[in-house]
Amino acid sequence: MNPCLKLLASVWLLLASGWAVGYPSDWTNYNPSSTDAVRDTTIGSTQQLLEQRGTVECIACHGETNDQYSGVINTIDITQQTMAAAMSCMDWELRGACVWMSCVVPPICTFTTSIKVKNFVPDLVVQSYDRANGEPWTESQDINQVSQGTSDSSWVTTMISWVENYNVTEVRGGQSNEAVKNDHVNLDFKLVDAYGNPALIAYNAMATGLFGMVCSGRSFPFFPYYISNLDSIAWRWNLPELFYPQSWAVGVPAYNLGTMTNNYGSIFPRMGFLTQADGLKSAVLTSFRAMHFITRTFEPHLYFSIGQPSEDGYWPAGPLDQNDKDTGVFQMLYPDNESSCAQFPMSAMPGPSKRSSDGSYVWNFWKAYKCCQRVGQTLVWHSG
Repeated sequence: MNPCLKLLASVWLLLASGWAVGYPSDWTNYNPSSTDAVRDTTIGSTQQLLEQRGTVECIACHGETNDQYSGVINTIDITQQTMAAAMSCMDWELRGACVWMSCVVPPICTFTTSIKVKNFVPDLVVQSYDRANGEPWTESQDINQVSQGTSDSSWVTTMISWVENYNVTEVRGGQSNEAVKNDHVNLDFKLVDAYGNPALIAYNAMATGLFGMVCSGRSFPFFPYYISNLDSIAWRWNLPELFYPQSWAVGVPAYNLGTMTNNYGSIFPRMGFLTQADGLKSAVLTSFRAMHFITRTFEPHLYFSIGQPSEDGYWPAGPLDQNDKDTGVFQMLYPDNESSCAQFPMSAMPGPSKRSSDGSYVWNFWKAYKCCQRVGQTLVWHSG
């Protein structure tokens, strides 16, 4: 037989075999030629099929409207844990001096000096979790539930329906680990939110009372800088980052969180889905992904940036970079109450105390700032 005909025959047999065994027999209305039928059938029966194959952690429970979950940490806990770690995490340094000029009637001017310091500020509380009504930070639940419906916010749901013609009432989130011997699927999905740290009220009061010896923060306590369920098109559907070159640079160290021997996964695309067998590492990576764009401006997500330009007397560190400690360190608040901060990723084998039994994780995000007290009209020189 002609080699070309052999190739065509082989391809046809493979396709025919796929059609014959590629879907369960109970899909009576399944039509491979209809994308709508394929979509609705697969989405509608995914949960049922997974339950038949093994234990499933919280796919259908995403967005439970009658959920009475009360969270695992509250505002008082966060404030106390943040302030308890302040002396360690702020990492205070004396960096130099600033010279200020004040002119009443030029050229009659006076010069005054103030010290320049550097310290970390607890800008945000970041939470990574599995269920839309299962936010680990108790007080964040009310804000989130006002902002979103059973699966997504109403306007995002409308957008998805319009763009994809998707049956969004069947779209759920959460974590899927199928407990079947020799058939373990590690597709994971995490929701991530970032709120202004409530401890900033106490922290900034302390900084103000020290008269320029400590840099204060400028994030707004409790303000929702990012709610992933409102960012569904980017966080769930991976648009437009699917088309970023970084998203296809598999194995490139610059686009992976960690090292060759301790790799938590790819930073891009910055979405909630990932392939990871370790729930803690999933939470670390998705939290890092969210903070990666929250610390930047003009990124293709729905968020409020904490990235700030420098100004006289106040110099924020740059966007989050795993190779630059000043751009961001993390303090675990739940499940472990850490009294120190560290860069992401964590170790290759985090201990049991770092692992949550419910898939919820909460961190403080600390970022470095340099500042000097303004004691004049114009900054004319500074060091450090």
